[in-house]
Amino acid sequence: MKKKRIEQNEIKRYFLIIAAFLSFMILSLLFFLSWLQQDVEVSSRKTVATNVERQSYHLKSVLDIQFNYLTGMASYMGEREDLFCQGNKRLIQSIVKEQDLNLIGIMKADGDTYYNNGARKNVKNRGYFKKVMQGQKIMSPPLESKVDGRTKVILAVPIYRNGKVTGALGASYNVGALNQMLFNDIYDGIGFSMIIDTSGKIISCDSGLSYRKIGINDNVYDFYTKSGEVAEETMKSAKANIKKQKSGILVLKEKNAMSYLAYEPLHINNWMLCYMVPQSKAQEEFQFIGNKEVILFAVIGVGVITFFILIFQRTSMKQKKMREIASRDGLTQLYNKAGTEQRIKEWLHSDRSKAGAVLMMMDVDYFKQINDTYGHAVGDRVLYKVGHLLKSSFRENDIVGRIGGDEFLIFMEGITSEEFAVRRMENLQQYLRELPIEELEEHTLTCSMGAAFMPKDGTTFGELYKHADEALYTTKEMAEMDLESIMRWKRKKYRYFIQIPRKNLLIFRKFNGIKGEDMVLCCM
Repeated sequence: MKKKRIEQNEIKRYFLIIAAFLSFMILSLLFFLSWLQQDVEVSSRKTVATNVERQSYHLKSVLDIQFNYLTGMASYMGEREDLFCQGNKRLIQSIVKEQDLNLIGIMKADGDTYYNNGARKNVKNRGYFKKVMQGQKIMSPPLESKVDGRTKVILAVPIYRNGKVTGALGASYNVGALNQMLFNDIYDGIGFSMIIDTSGKIISCDSGLSYRKIGINDNVYDFYTKSGEVAEETMKSAKANIKKQKSGILVLKEKNAMSYLAYEPLHINNWMLCYMVPQSKAQEEFQFIGNKEVILFAVIGVGVITFFILIFQRTSMKQKKMREIASRDGLTQLYNKAGTEQRIKEWLHSDRSKAGAVLMMMDVDYFKQINDTYGHAVGDRVLYKVGHLLKSSFRENDIVGRIGGDEFLIFMEGITSEEFAVRRMENLQQYLRELPIEELEEHTLTCSMGAAFMPKDGTTFGELYKHADEALYTTKEMAEMDLESIMRWKRKKYRYFIQIPRKNLLIFRKFNGIKGEDMVLCCM
């Protein structure tokens, strides 16, 4: 009857999953049919504009970092009496090796400049030099012949001494390569970027793109107006925005193809960062609007796959739960012998085993007498409470299991300190003594324990189990001896190491030649 009820509940759950699946398909269909192309157009434009805005901010941030780096170096150089001293020369040579800066020069107030490659030149007639000597940090217009994607500019900062500008520190920077790098990961690299000034002149643009028709020597305003891709009135509006350093986006139309050209101010030299991407790529994620049937089948397919995934996950979870139940002890809910051994072996074969561990074996004292005197029901209650105590006394990642009868294993990873293990075993003894068992009346529980350390006592489960079992056996053997017998026995084979006031813990050191000793921990 119970099994039949379970099966009925399972059928109900499957019906609920199918109903949810069908509801999903219907809602998806309604959603796709109600989606308007205008919404897609607006969303795709906003996405392109947002990407360009972010990359503009990123590009400016990178340039600010370079300026700050140069400013810090300039502050250090200003402390020297001679700007061309050997220390400053070595400094600019090291900067080139560590930074993305190219040619670096130290400029004196008269324009005399020393470069990191040893060359000297006078730059007093350069516009950027005049401005930097007025206390401004400057990024110059391109100074070299322009090659696509390799536009270089000069970054220059003043050098102060006693509050006055006594020189400048400048460096060549490949802003074109930086511009190109920023957009490599956007829209799978489909599209190209440009840096232009307010007149529409191209400062830098991506190179090597076969579909890019505009060239480094073209004017953006003239090129797209003459090609008919943008109406003159629309371009005038964009031109006004660029002069006012405002962001915007143009829709370029060429035959049956359309593209977006987004522009964003860099706030440096009144330059604008532009990015052009085909509309088809920008709207790629919305293509289901024009292909409703294909998308509908895709949605159905996804739904079916999702349905089977849910069934598979449910089956897997059930199997996992069954395996978990099979590895658990029904009385204490700790791992059983097979489950304990499996998990310890898995840990020993993992990379975590390098941290070391301790394996403790515990046996409840006089458990047979408890069963014989109070009955098996009371014995089961004792085991249940001991299991609960062990589970709550150790960390979540520790392995605690009942391996049979009244025997328990505790595996603590990352523990190599024998003193720490001693304290944990002693604390466990105390907790066990304080464990309330009403049926036992005034009698208290005690236990015997043995411990083995990994890797000292072994690196396999079998070796650790053997040593821990031997230590436990020694504990039980000691429990049967009086103090005089123990002293005679230990003088023969062992040396007494430490005495615990409660006399429930004995620690011996076993002689192992002259150079070292192996510790055997025994609790009773």
